[in-house]
Amino acid sequence: MKAVLSTLCLPLITTVTLALFSAQSLAEQPPREPPSFEQLDINGDGVLTKDEVRGPLENDFDRFDKDSSGSLTEDELPEPPNHPPRDESREK
Repeated sequence: MKAVLSTLCLPLITTVTLALFSAQSLAEQPPREPPSFEQLDINGDGVLTKDEVRGPLENDFDRFDKDSSGSLTEDELPEPPNHPPRDESREK
């Protein structure tokens, strides 16, 4: 019976421990800065096309393309989201 409990409990304890450490590690990472317009403009033509963007910007491309040109200028891009300041007291 002890062998069965050991066989079942050890993987469970290992999994829970790894999950807790992974979650804590992710919580400690600062938010990433969004890429600049120049970084997104892969071909350097001064505008962004659907081929050059990913994620939410790609999903809402037509909404941001105010002149329906099929490309986004830097003026058409929305402001990047603001990230709240990190709570320094949580890190100690």
